[in-house]
Amino acid sequence: MERLKENYAAKARLNQTQREELSLIEQAYDNPHEALSRIKRHLLTMRAFKEVSIEFNDQYLYLVPIYDIDPLEKITDAYLDQYLWLEADQRMLFPNWVKPSDSEPPPLLVYKVCCGVNNMTNVWDTSNNETLVMVTTQYSKLAEKIDLTLLNRLLRLIVDHNIADYMSGKNNVNINFKDMNHINGYGIIRGLQFSSFIF
Repeated sequence: MERLKENYAAKARLNQTQREELSLIEQAYDNPHEALSRIKRHLLTMRAFKEVSIEFNDQYLYLVPIYDIDPLEKITDAYLDQYLWLEADQRMLFPNWVKPSDSEPPPLLVYKVCCGVNNMTNVWDTSNNETLVMVTTQYSKLAEKIDLTLLNRLLRLIVDHNIADYMSGKNNVNINFKDMNHINGYGIIRGLQFSSFIF
């Protein structure tokens, strides 16, 4: 809730959806039990979502998409994001051998990789035309091209099936730009609060 409320700390003028979102956030602060029960109900039962409008911020070299999501759904998504990262941290979903990780600084990571390579037996032996190759790759836009059914199956491996259905269903939404509509059939929408967990 704090992260959502911070967006409005410096703004003097708010439009209608921003005022509605701010009032819902303040209502959630005033009555947290009701807000949590509403969030749980949405996570368990909600599978049809309101359309998402999109605008583009022109930076001259590239366009930045800005998603406008229903305030009630945004609060639910923000709660889900915090819950997912908390559970992942408590259950050590991302163990320390997943690199790079936040548990150690990058220079220590590089040192450990070098020590690991040097401690292998006959790693530098090139008598039989052997070579040592370290490959690094970047999965560019993998999450933007993933099929939502595959995403659902992968999410079911690590989260409850209701949450997996909610997350994949939330990406299968009607996107509105000016007078054009598009139903997102594959790929993850970056503007969702919990999209950082999937990326």
